[in-house]
Amino acid sequence: MDLRNLRHLVAIARRLSFSRAAEDLGLSQSALTRSIQSLERQAGMRLFDRDRTKVSVTPLGSIVVERASALLADADDFERMLRQTARGEEGRLCFGMAPLPAWTLLPTALSEWINAAPALTNEVVVRNVEALWPLLIAGDIEFFVSVEGQVPDAPPVRAETLGLFPFTLIVRAGHPLLLGNCPGATFPVLISSRGGIDVTLLADLRDWAAGPPHVIEDYNTLVSLTKTTDAIWVSSAYSVIRDLESKMLFALDLLNGSAPENFRMVMYSLDRRSQSPGMLRLKQALRQRIRDLQAPSEHNHDV
Repeated sequence: MDLRNLRHLVAIARRLSFSRAAEDLGLSQSALTRSIQSLERQAGMRLFDRDRTKVSVTPLGSIVVERASALLADADDFERMLRQTARGEEGRLCFGMAPLPAWTLLPTALSEWINAAPALTNEVVVRNVEALWPLLIAGDIEFFVSVEGQVPDAPPVRAETLGLFPFTLIVRAGHPLLLGNCPGATFPVLISSRGGIDVTLLADLRDWAAGPPHVIEDYNTLVSLTKTTDAIWVSSAYSVIRDLESKMLFALDLLNGSAPENFRMVMYSLDRRSQSPGMLRLKQALRQRIRDLQAPSEHNHDV
């Protein structure tokens, strides 16, 4: 059964006039009459009683009009859902984030998006790459975002760079190393994940480290520990911009130049899997957030 016939049926029932309904629909009256006659033949019943002065809906026609109206409303909802899904505004987006990008990028990127596309459900898994990788392979998440260089070589994955993050050694206000080199002193070292931390950077910290680094994935805990202990947190200035601006935390400059200054933040997805509109929109939002962080700003990086 053609939905156009049902739209014609509902239009006539609303107007109780073939001529006015034809005008509303942009059809000739004869074309509208043929449409209703075809529908009546399919239904095996009269849907309207007509004479020279009026049109009325038959009792059985009223039942058909009611069901047709509900069906058309569902069809309109379905068409709207298809359009919104194609634009990434409806549906479900499942993805993963390592702790650093989740803390640094996600709140700002998602806040604008949630307001703009409230019908799109976001399901976010925040874990280290060792936990995110099997979720990606199993298809439980569409992609994940992490520091470059933490995924296995196979199977093939698509790796798209979102932007660069600066390596930063972060300490509390009043930390002993802000006053000098503190010969012989050692301090706890904090990291959010073993992966993605350049070994040369940790080697540069060897003389200052009081043992192997502590791995803590929760950023609230990392920030709290850094503010309340003499720990050196290996992270990025992007993760604590406000604390650096307010001088609650400071950036150290103790590296000898062998370690890289930046690291890549990468979006990983399966190589042959099509990217959903939601993923494309989020990728754009994350890149914009990194560009905003890279914009010139006054942060205190003095020792």
